[in-house]
Amino acid sequence: MFSSVIIHKISPVSILLLLNIMKEKVRFVVLLLSQAAMASRDPEVVCSSDPVEAAVSEDVILQCHLEPPLDATNMTVEWSRGSHNQFVHLHQDGKDSPAEQKEHFEGRTSLSHEGLTKGNLSLKLSSVQLSDAGRYRCSFHTEKVHKSCYVNLTVENKNNTEEQQAAFSYKTARRLHKGVVAVIVIICIIIVIFGLKCEINGAVCECLGACVEMCLDLL
Repeated sequence: MFSSVIIHKISPVSILLLLNIMKEKVRFVVLLLSQAAMASRDPEVVCSSDPVEAAVSEDVILQCHLEPPLDATNMTVEWSRGSHNQFVHLHQDGKDSPAEQKEHFEGRTSLSHEGLTKGNLSLKLSSVQLSDAGRYRCSFHTEKVHKSCYVNLTVENKNNTEEQQAAFSYKTARRLHKGVVAVIVIICIIIVIFGLKCEINGAVCECLGACVEMCLDLL
């Protein structure tokens, strides 16, 4: 009897409100569970799938990040190059370790320390050289995890490209000039042959002389 009275006193609006509250609580629990699952899952190291292009003397960013994002400040981040894994940049124990770096890259590499807190492992390579081209490996190390991905860097010398284009334009102009000269020579020969077949008189001679003189001027 008492329970039936309570049920009768609950309005439909109150029931809807209770249902909405329950839905929000369920969503919150699901969100917490998904975040806990992501936190327990080992992160993946993701690199740019497209080759990175740079010109000599430019600065370039080799993209690499953790998925899902994870603070990598106090973890080991290693960049290396080539089949011999030459050290390009090493970050461990919360700081960079330049002593392990190959001399060729000395003073030209850096990581964003702010980016590391968000799982951004991208490498900045300054004053790019032709010899920097190659395959780079981005590695992430913890006590339990060791994962890597790769980035290909191509380097172009723009100065050489401009010189090659100028040389090509010059050669094209030379060939065109030679072609025009050849056509003029042929025309002059035709005029001379035509003049020899005609009656030799003063007017024809003057005409032939003018034509030949014009051809010589064009040459």
